[in-house]
Amino acid sequence: MDARGPIIQVRNLSKYCQDGPILKDVSVNIEQGDLVSIIGPSGCGKSTFLRCLNGMESLDSGYIYIDGISLSKKPSVGFLRCDFQQKTHELRQHVGMVFQSFNLFPHKTLLHNVMLAPQIVQKKTLDEAEAIALKFLDKVGLRHFAHRYPFTLSGGQQQRGTIARALALSPKVMLYDEPTSSIDPARVDEVLEVMRDLDREGMTQMIVTHEMRFARDASDYIIYMEQGEFIEISDEDEIFISPKDERTRQFLKHFM
Repeated sequence: MDARGPIIQVRNLSKYCQDGPILKDVSVNIEQGDLVSIIGPSGCGKSTFLRCLNGMESLDSGYIYIDGISLSKKPSVGFLRCDFQQKTHELRQHVGMVFQSFNLFPHKTLLHNVMLAPQIVQKKTLDEAEAIALKFLDKVGLRHFAHRYPFTLSGGQQQRGTIARALALSPKVMLYDEPTSSIDPARVDEVLEVMRDLDREGMTQMIVTHEMRFARDASDYIIYMEQGEFIEISDEDEIFISPKDERTRQFLKHFM
């Protein structure tokens, strides 16, 4: 364990909408280098949780800490908007996010898509940004596709391109929201293998997924969510072999 403590700390995080709570007082610690899978039925708050970690959703109460940056809010106290925006801007430089849809600019080559963040966010020169982009395209196995446009690539290749784009800012944490849901099943493994490679290199990763085989084989531990709550947090073998909560058992029986 890192002597500095967990790289991610979440305490009593809650988020509400007009219909009621989306996240209910959830808490977790994530250590440097952990790969954590978040599973659960659709609509249970998994994606909202990730979006809160990335500052894309504001929390209604609770505390989030990621790699030296913290966000917090008491239920009765509002945010200072400028302070919150500044902290979320800092947070996103430490946290990479990959979504279900690929969100690559269709009029730019894969290389130029990956170059944008280093140029805009980190003020890198054109040559520096190109070197960074080629490095991470190589990492995800796409260097030879650098000058292709997104529409000429398969779904798996486009998603690997989005991972390269997120990595181009050298984040300390990577978040993935159902990264394989829009991909042909034949291409899923090539995306999951990139995550396995990053795990072997020590990248901290949290993945919302319905890929139970990957969750079981690759995760350091798994969070099962239901109705906005963390029902069970357990290592990959225990949660599949002997889940503690009946709700977890009922969910997982459909995948056994």
